[in-house]
Amino acid sequence: MAIVYTQNVAPSTVVPAPNVATYSTRKTYVTPAEFKAAPTGVDVSQLVPNGTAQQQAAALVMQLQRASAYADNFCQKVIAATVDVQAGQYRVQRDVALGAVIKVPLDNTPVVAISDIRIGATPGALALIPTPGNLWIGRKTATIPVAASYGTHVFAQVSYVNGWANTALTAAGNPGTLSITVASTLGIMPGQQLNIQSPNNAETVTVDPSFIPSNMNINALVPITTPLVGTYAIGDTVTAFPQDIKQAVILIAKSLIKTRGSESIVISSTTSQPDSIDKLEHGVTSDLDMALDLLAPYRRAA
Repeated sequence: MAIVYTQNVAPSTVVPAPNVATYSTRKTYVTPAEFKAAPTGVDVSQLVPNGTAQQQAAALVMQLQRASAYADNFCQKVIAATVDVQAGQYRVQRDVALGAVIKVPLDNTPVVAISDIRIGATPGALALIPTPGNLWIGRKTATIPVAASYGTHVFAQVSYVNGWANTALTAAGNPGTLSITVASTLGIMPGQQLNIQSPNNAETVTVDPSFIPSNMNINALVPITTPLVGTYAIGDTVTAFPQDIKQAVILIAKSLIKTRGSESIVISSTTSQPDSIDKLEHGVTSDLDMALDLLAPYRRAA
């Protein structure tokens, strides 16, 4: 019998990578109500053969989740508003107007806000700094003033909000109301325009300049500059999504649903052998091609 000797060894410290993010806020980009209201020509009452209404509803949500993930994968980024972290070692540059600065490239767009900046001479000395007054947020780069005492390089970790807000009402909205209550304020900014959509109404509102944005997924009240015109219910959509992205997700979901069980054997008569096998229902590829064309302008570029 072999004898195995063991030694007590202190566990190593786990150091998480600063660029790794988790997206607890990820949800479907199109609600079941939005999908059903769209002119898809798709029957969603039998997604689960002989299933209950609850099973059909769950199956539709699953298809919409897959369609949303498909859109994310094609665009090579999370389309909806998220908080991401960019970290690295950056060269200190000398700007004529701003003095010492670092320029941090931001992988994901559109960049909506910078929420947290940490800078240090070494990775172990990163310290939170107040947001500089001369911080400049470009389309894909943040130019950040730093202390003149830093040498030629510094380490930095920048948290930023990017993507489009896409949430839902958590309180009914009535004509004349000057605020809306949403499930998540992530990605909503002062002065931003939002679309409120229901099966019966739709309108565009502007977020009041007094609104204080957050980088958290929180339920909160959002003041708007003009009163609501329509009547809206809990669960109705509030979004900053470009409408072509919404349409793309609808088309992807439509193609996924039509692909389910769409393989068929073609037989010319009951006494002959099969002539061919049709793999996809008519229109599947054209729906998907159109969806990808709509998403193409939003793909992440290097």
